[in-house]
Amino acid sequence: MTLSEKQISAISVTERVCSTISLMGTFVIVATFLGSSAFRKPINRLVFYASWGNMMANIATIISANGIHQGVDNSLCQFQGFLIQWFMPADALWTFAMACNVYLTFFHKYDSEQLRKLEWKYVLCCYGIPFIPAFAFFFIQTQARGRIYGSAILWCWVSIKWDFLRIATFYGPVWLIVSLTFAIYLRAGVVIYQKRRQLRNIGGIDSLDIDIPESPFAMLTGIQVTREIACSTPERRSISAESARGLPSAGFRSYTVTIEGGSQQNKFQRPSSQIVPGPLQKETTVKTRPDVVDSQRRLTTETNSATWAYYKYAMLFFIALLVTWVPSTINRVYSLARPNDFNFNLNYASSFVLPLQGFWNSLIYVSISWPAVKTLWSDIRKRIRSWHVPCPPKQLQPIHIRKGSQSSLTPHLLQADNEERRRSWPGSHPPC
Repeated sequence: MTLSEKQISAISVTERVCSTISLMGTFVIVATFLGSSAFRKPINRLVFYASWGNMMANIATIISANGIHQGVDNSLCQFQGFLIQWFMPADALWTFAMACNVYLTFFHKYDSEQLRKLEWKYVLCCYGIPFIPAFAFFFIQTQARGRIYGSAILWCWVSIKWDFLRIATFYGPVWLIVSLTFAIYLRAGVVIYQKRRQLRNIGGIDSLDIDIPESPFAMLTGIQVTREIACSTPERRSISAESARGLPSAGFRSYTVTIEGGSQQNKFQRPSSQIVPGPLQKETTVKTRPDVVDSQRRLTTETNSATWAYYKYAMLFFIALLVTWVPSTINRVYSLARPNDFNFNLNYASSFVLPLQGFWNSLIYVSISWPAVKTLWSDIRKRIRSWHVPCPPKQLQPIHIRKGSQSSLTPHLLQADNEERRRSWPGSHPPC
């Protein structure tokens, strides 16, 4: 059973509408990432790189069935099939790259700088690996099956005669990546659950034997705080003895404590000369130690929360990946099992979810960057309000002195009076 013209038209309209929505979401990602540094978090950088693949895939899906109508040997059809084969599975690879960041953060203690050094490798793998079969398909053609790129009902892609290649080079690798991604998130989720349960039960970090890595969710900043402290070392002597010798009752010696941010360890710098210990010094050490522990506890709790946020948002991308690929995979398995039966509902579901990859990514991107989005929106509103175009002041009838009148107003006073009347309107400008 084949699809009717009305059904094919409905599928084409859906593809183009969803592709347009996705392109708008991708534009939001690119514009905000390039326009404001507040959006350039580590996870957002991966979304930014993935958005270019979403954009190219949407160019292919917005062509829709026009490539088929032009002919399978036409350059438009071949180009459309190439774009779909290259960029559509790249989104799954980028989700796997986010999962790799989660794995490296939790189990290998990678920080933001180390993760950033891996990004060029992610770009090379996510776009380079799918490029190889996509480009090779241009040159494969047989007498029995013809070209690889041809009609795939929804658009030009791997033709029905080469249907096994859809599983071997497209859906099979995608679901392998999905399985690996799920395994990483499952293991990381178990670790997160254990850590959060320990924090709740113990109420601190003193007994935790698991190091929580520096969060890749925030940017690195260098902070250096220096304090100069004077410590008194009084000696127990009689007043008469001190007065007789002319010695002060207490001596003060200064030392410097330097705390540097940007790494996981605090550095304390002290002078080489040893300070004579005294009762006040010992008491000060005992009092400041709980403060250090509290500060360390707060730092670890914040890091744990940020790492949990990174994991949570990466999981959202994984859920969006499932929403995208489950319906289309069911459709392809159905078509593989029953090659002569085209199910309209399954084909329509595929035409709806596949072009929306960029849209789902943009929604998650906005939710990740919601504080930055609110700040940007506030700045835009302020700029719009400042763009007030003043209207010309209302023409007021000037006061004239009739010839021969006895008015005491001079011409200068008349001009000043007219100007005052113009400025008497409420607001900066008179209403138009």
